[in-house]
Amino acid sequence: MSEMKRKRGRSATELALRKAASASDSLVRVEDIQGVTPAAASKALSRLAEQGKLKRVAKGVYHSLKKTPLGASKPSAAAMVRRTLKDKTRPTGASAANLLGLSTQVPARPQLVVFGSNLPADAYGARVHLRRGARSHPLTELEGALLEFLRDRGAYAQTGGEETLKRLGRLLKSELSESRLRELRDAAQDEPPRVRAVLGALFEHTGLSKSLFEPLRKSLNPLSKFDFGLLRELPNALEWQAK
Repeated sequence: MSEMKRKRGRSATELALRKAASASDSLVRVEDIQGVTPAAASKALSRLAEQGKLKRVAKGVYHSLKKTPLGASKPSAAAMVRRTLKDKTRPTGASAANLLGLSTQVPARPQLVVFGSNLPADAYGARVHLRRGARSHPLTELEGALLEFLRDRGAYAQTGGEETLKRLGRLLKSELSESRLRELRDAAQDEPPRVRAVLGALFEHTGLSKSLFEPLRKSLNPLSKFDFGLLRELPNALEWQAK
């Protein structure tokens, strides 16, 4: 093998290790490794698996092995479903509320919604809900959890209405950039009207730009009324057509 090929191999291996170490879920796929060809990335991952530095956990998906007091770490069921379905999933139900910091309940089986026409062949122990005909959007896990929480009308929150509003306000104001807020708003256009209404009310209550929430208001039938659930405590709920 030429010196150039050896350098390419080392480069792909280094990139694969770095990517696996930096991933929040310690999972890496061939397409995650940038700067080398897919063939080089695939060989690097296979080589690292042979060396025991990574473990193949699904077709094209590898896990970075990390030692814990209980032995080698394992990827979560939710992370596995997200990776194998190329991120066409969102946490929902109690899983979404927990991720948002609105519940301490951690479901024994992670609850996920999957956008597609068929359930995954292997859900890795997660409880999966199929949402046929719905379009997925490139949202982060936290953003997706927010839309699902609003879809459920806050039913899985363990916090009261006031604390829930404070937490969601901090998320929108401090943790999401304006570009991410626009992406979230655009994704909400494919949600039921009640989700658009609650999100618009949250945007306005948090003091975000009118250009962010006005498209949501215009998307609503002015004669409709919506069940805001826990979010009915929003001061502007009636202005956004809450029942």
